[in-house]
Amino acid sequence: LFVVVHGRDQLDTLFPEHYTAEQNAELPGEEFHRLEDGFNGGWPYSYWNPLEDRRVVSPEYGGDGDREPEAGKYHDPIQSFPAHWAPNDVIFYTGEQFPERYRGGAFVAFHGSWNRAPMPQEGFTVTFTPFEDGEVSSDFEVFADGFKGAESIRSPRQARSRPTGLAVGPDGHLYIVDSVKGNVWRVFYEGEG
Repeated sequence: LFVVVHGRDQLDTLFPEHYTAEQNAELPGEEFHRLEDGFNGGWPYSYWNPLEDRRVVSPEYGGDGDREPEAGKYHDPIQSFPAHWAPNDVIFYTGEQFPERYRGGAFVAFHGSWNRAPMPQEGFTVTFTPFEDGEVSSDFEVFADGFKGAESIRSPRQARSRPTGLAVGPDGHLYIVDSVKGNVWRVFYEGEG
């Protein structure tokens, strides 16, 4: 079982003695996990710092942005995504319509951020993570973009579309669902695979 996890919000407003607004915009990472027997992702006691590629203790539990939990207590994500992108769905590609490199890989729909101020809001995209033999084989890449409808937005209300759901049809096409207007996009491959 695989899951994508929304990270926490408002580090700077709740704990201004430890975090700036700029740090809040970049922390914590959105986590992608494989759930196995005995799994413990550390929530709410810790979060993943994608800038330093490590887990730190949440400020409510004595963290200061630097303190790490006891070694081995919590599982690391199999992959981390930028802060506040809001992953709402993950699906593994089981079709055959896309080229071979996509088969068995994971698509993730990101609903987009709301609290990256003073920086622009980000996310509003669908990513692809390649897998090989059941393991992440390289970093994620943006697969579908342009949903927010502008180069830079300050509020998610300004986004033209917000990906929220994914499906692979029996035809092997990828379907992306939007929460703003209820649009559904059908993505298919044309060309040599």
